[in-house]
Amino acid sequence: MSIIYLRKWVAGWLFMIILGLAGSTAGISQSLKTGEVDNTRYLALLLLNLPVQSDGSELQLINTAKSYGLNALYLTIPWDKVYLNAPSDKPDWTRYDSQIQLATSLGMKVAIRIHLGRNTARIKGFWETEESQISQSGVPLSGGYLDTFYGFDNQSLVDKGLGFVKEVVSRYKYLQEKQQLIFVSVTNSPTQEGEYYSLNIKDGKEQSAAFDYSESMRKGFQAWLKQHYIKIERLNFLWGTSFKSFDQAPAPATPWEPVESFRQRFGKDWYIYRHLVFKNYFEKTVRTIRTIDPSIKIISDYGSVFDQASLLRGTLGYKDLNSLTDGIKVNDDLLNHNHRWSVDILKSNFPSNFFIANELFVNDSFDGTVHQKQITENFEHGANFVAALISSMKTLTQSETFLRNSSATWLNKPLQPIIYRDSLSYRLSDAIEKKGAVNVAFSEWYQKAYADPNNPRPIKVKLEEDLLANSYWDDASNYTPYVLRPIPMQITVVNKPFSYQLPPDTFSDVDGTIVKQEPVNLPSWLKFENGILKGTPQTLADFRIKVVGTDDEGGVSEAYFTIRVDSRENSNKPPTVNSNFSNLTIAINEPFLLPIPADAFIDTDGKITKIEAFDLPSWLSYENGALTGTPRSLGEVRIFMKAYDNLNAFVETYFTLRVVEPQFLNQPPFATTPLPVKYTSVNTPFEYILPNIFGDNDGYISSITIQNRPSWLDFSLNVFSGTPTEEGRYNLIIRAYDNGGAFVDLPFTLIVEIPKLSFELVRGGRAINQSIIRKLEGDNVIPYDELPELLNIYAYGNFEYDQVSFELNGPYVKKSTTNKFPYALYEGEGGFPPFVGRYTLTVKAAHKDSAVVSNSIQFSISYGDSLDITKNIADWNFYPNPTENVINIKLPRDTNSELLKYSLISVSGKSFSIPSHAITTFDNLTNIYLGNIPIASGVYFVRVESENELLKQYKIFKR
Repeated sequence: MSIIYLRKWVAGWLFMIILGLAGSTAGISQSLKTGEVDNTRYLALLLLNLPVQSDGSELQLINTAKSYGLNALYLTIPWDKVYLNAPSDKPDWTRYDSQIQLATSLGMKVAIRIHLGRNTARIKGFWETEESQISQSGVPLSGGYLDTFYGFDNQSLVDKGLGFVKEVVSRYKYLQEKQQLIFVSVTNSPTQEGEYYSLNIKDGKEQSAAFDYSESMRKGFQAWLKQHYIKIERLNFLWGTSFKSFDQAPAPATPWEPVESFRQRFGKDWYIYRHLVFKNYFEKTVRTIRTIDPSIKIISDYGSVFDQASLLRGTLGYKDLNSLTDGIKVNDDLLNHNHRWSVDILKSNFPSNFFIANELFVNDSFDGTVHQKQITENFEHGANFVAALISSMKTLTQSETFLRNSSATWLNKPLQPIIYRDSLSYRLSDAIEKKGAVNVAFSEWYQKAYADPNNPRPIKVKLEEDLLANSYWDDASNYTPYVLRPIPMQITVVNKPFSYQLPPDTFSDVDGTIVKQEPVNLPSWLKFENGILKGTPQTLADFRIKVVGTDDEGGVSEAYFTIRVDSRENSNKPPTVNSNFSNLTIAINEPFLLPIPADAFIDTDGKITKIEAFDLPSWLSYENGALTGTPRSLGEVRIFMKAYDNLNAFVETYFTLRVVEPQFLNQPPFATTPLPVKYTSVNTPFEYILPNIFGDNDGYISSITIQNRPSWLDFSLNVFSGTPTEEGRYNLIIRAYDNGGAFVDLPFTLIVEIPKLSFELVRGGRAINQSIIRKLEGDNVIPYDELPELLNIYAYGNFEYDQVSFELNGPYVKKSTTNKFPYALYEGEGGFPPFVGRYTLTVKAAHKDSAVVSNSIQFSISYGDSLDITKNIADWNFYPNPTENVINIKLPRDTNSELLKYSLISVSGKSFSIPSHAITTFDNLTNIYLGNIPIASGVYFVRVESENELLKQYKIFKR
């Protein structure tokens, strides 16, 4: 989550910036020569040093801040101000030297932010635009103060930037020697934070964005995937894709919502890779500073480590990122985040000498007590340092009261060790899946921290970085084969040659291929050659055969079947296994029940008469079609099942029960909502983004697969795509797996049809009175006396539409456009009167700005019968009056309409001839359309003439 701040700069500078929330972490402090904890609290003035040229106001800010009791200065030293135009420029340190000299002369300590981001107008000679970090939509990084930055993996540019870091640290290391330096940070983002940026400028506005999708990052990601997955088959299995090579595997991106890029296994992989690249970059920065002076305290300066934007920033795994640093600084949003929480979540995972800093953005529109509240809560929960960002004397003088109060209250009070009396934990995978640790752990933290609302207390918030552990890659190890099709019993005759070819699809392998399948421990009469079992049995018996399948990495699995040697020919076909038995994980000391489906086994020429389970452990029994029992010991047991037919032939299969402690029992995933039926058209490209509807309470969704998928439909990275070539109905099953192997199935129906629209005639008026009168089809003749005072028309299609346009012509004319379902000629209340006559209705429906379908029908409203719809209307009757745009005149039956001429006469005597294209006559009814005639509202006379003879004249009011 990001907050838009308006930052004011006195000398005419106005910046609109978007900042993130809090967060970061670090490692063991090396800044104290004695090894003791620094118990000093710091309240600092933060100077961003944004203008290219200083007007000197920063020195006044420093002087005044010191007079208000602040004891520290945190200043930014930007690379693009010291070296303004080119690397060969003479560096200009004057501004920063004077700020540091003034602060230290006043007794203030100094913290330095080395900012390596450069204004987009001042990167020439330093790097090229295409070397900047690239967003998911292919746009180079730019935002905040209009800064940009190069890729964290661009080693030549990283080294160039670290050259400037060396210069700064070398120039000011004397502050450390004089014990005047608090810490050094290095930032890069457009808002002077050290992380991936979570926004980017597009169409003149900052929008949510993910980085870095540069070519080198994408290529590096593919190489990294190959290193870990080894085989593309294994990646395809875990990603749910069908790539031919690692070169086809993209860096996951979801342009419609960048935070969705980190869903499932492929998204987690992308998060981890970005994390490792960023970690490598920043640790190189830390080592560079320590070559100058190993005693300097180094902290990370992040936007946040727990909100949604932190998913994009790449800072949710802050423990691992900060294994070499001494502290962190975060940027708390003033109103929308709990400042106690932001300190607890950072301080909980590090030793007591880990340095915690927070930023207070001073906003003129808020009362000073709000600002003082943040400072108090930060210090109460153990923050070492709070930096107040104030850029103008006006803001600073308005802040005097709360700054003086905070300084007096806290700066003479040594930092005390925090004693945590309660704790909670959360996993990095959960924070990524649920878009921020705040969505995982904050609620529980709040209940514990505010158990006594009048006395909130610190809570230890422990982060388990499960995705960064070696165990994450267990899933990428070889998957052993599994029995795809159990081998049915084979029946042969004694003393007669037997031959049977093992089915080639007995075994399958999800991440490779079956390279060998062979039977073992065969009876003496049976041999196996070239995939065929053959021999001549000489005794009556059942021989149980074990077959071993081996995959291309040496993984093995077993299948069992029986050869029955009978005394005579037997044409009985043994039963077969109709459904796979999945391996299960169950909890120790908890009752277990597994009903065996009635159709688990089938028999094509008889019936299943008995099902039995054998080799069961002592705690498990099979009764009344179900396995039941309570496991008393941990471990794995193999459960064998046999099904017999009415001639005592049988088939067998097995599955594994794994007994674990309850805390290791995997809860299956779930779907939050059903999926709508989707329609698409023949020979039209179809695309559907699977919504984020799957969840898992004790893990995350690792992969999604599709069953019953037609050959024309592709599913990759949560997007369905393809072009159907014929009509049909496809009943797909979407299966979502969690990282424990459990799954949930969700039906999804896709219907391929030719686009069509249908219509209904509806009672118009108030919504409560609206009801469907009848289906409206071409050539319908509807009796006038069966209709209500107002009518409406609904349009229905077999597709979703972005826009539906209506055009009704005839005795009444109406045009409208809607995107609201149900698609109606009149949205909400309203309708048209049931004027007698012939109507033409044309409806066009569009999707994504392109026409999908158009349908046009004619129907009539009759005041007579189906053959003569104007039969009972008196000759020369006209309607309506007043009118909006149409006049209808009933002509006598013997009138020659081609000889008639129509004109309008205003009350002032001005005459308007009505053009022929505005006049249509059907069924002795003339429709005169006034909509395209440029006349104002008012009273007119309508004249009807034939061969210069006036036949009729009507007085009307035109609205």
